[in-house]
Amino acid sequence: MKFLKLMNRYKIVIILFCFTFFLFGYFITDYFINNQYARYRYNFIADTESVECLLDENFYDQVFAKIEEHNLQAEQDSSLKKISYAKIDYKDMLQSAKIEKQDTHFTLSIKKKFFPNLVSSSTGKVNQSENRVKNYFNLIGSYTNYNMEFISVELLNNQNPYWIGGYCALSSLVISVIGLGIYLIYKKDFVVIEDNINVYTSIFHRKYWKESMGFINSVKKMCTISILFACMLICKLIPIPSGFGNLGISFTYLFFGVICWIYGPCCGLFIGFCSDILGYFIHPSGMFFMGYTLDAMLAGFIYGVCFYKKRITFANCLVARIFVNLFVNVGLGSLWWKIIYHLDFDAYLTYVTFTSLPKNLLYLLPQSILLFLLFKALSKPLASLNLIDKSVSENINLF
Repeated sequence: MKFLKLMNRYKIVIILFCFTFFLFGYFITDYFINNQYARYRYNFIADTESVECLLDENFYDQVFAKIEEHNLQAEQDSSLKKISYAKIDYKDMLQSAKIEKQDTHFTLSIKKKFFPNLVSSSTGKVNQSENRVKNYFNLIGSYTNYNMEFISVELLNNQNPYWIGGYCALSSLVISVIGLGIYLIYKKDFVVIEDNINVYTSIFHRKYWKESMGFINSVKKMCTISILFACMLICKLIPIPSGFGNLGISFTYLFFGVICWIYGPCCGLFIGFCSDILGYFIHPSGMFFMGYTLDAMLAGFIYGVCFYKKRITFANCLVARIFVNLFVNVGLGSLWWKIIYHLDFDAYLTYVTFTSLPKNLLYLLPQSILLFLLFKALSKPLASLNLIDKSVSENINLF
């Protein structure tokens, strides 16, 4: 009975946990495992002699040198049309490429990762990977001295991401059940802190918001906020490449979370606004758009609601990061990208699917873990400085 009550209490967290693992498994399969092991097979008919050149780097060097020479002439002669082609690292591609002799034709096998779906910067249309493979090698084949006839392009060893995502979701459900069972067996008698005085069971209290708006009523608060805000800006100026387009990794959210933990959602709104505005003036090579300012403010508000005068658990950290990563970063952030570059829905969907969502899902759990560990490490020092309630610092647990 206690176990069912506990399951019911954390049902939203468990559902979000399973959904996150499903998406995590889906994108790990589709964009990492399949990119490494899935292969495109370009099927064609040709003379035996012409096949050898398709694995020769020198041949590709000569082909692209001819294409570039043609394109230079096209810039001066309007009667000539430029040749567009995919910019592939063919030297790396050829290291794993294979050519096999079939009964009636040849097959050129290459890794899937070299031909992902792309969005045209001029039209915003999606260029499917199978079509890119076909056009690329048809173009290369046209520069041989032998006849080459295209047959088809097929994809092999491509794992179904839905099945893998489903297995991950089921595994996360099992882990949740085991974790709750262990919690019931070994749980401690925690200090009751949900008293709506120092720690609130709900944010729907007038006193809660009144205290949240008092973050600028003392010199001590302003000095603490200034120090943490300075650390935020330093982290913001040193992003780490993530491997997903121009999106980077930053530890700004850790200091942002601590500020909102101590001073609440109103302070989070203010700090989010200031960090985006001042960050642009300090680093003006970036892009300023009010939509991204709104994102920073919403992230601060979410952190404040999840952490300020609340009992801190890993579940809180995970829920906060789910809302920030999926709703703010993926949902709104991708929408602003679409508006800025005037792209159509297909381009927006491709950006979400191939860049924004994989990155935010991949780092969701590590970010939640780091945030929880930071709260755990800072709880006692902050309590000794009277920045958070002592009973909160003594009750930071996984659940």
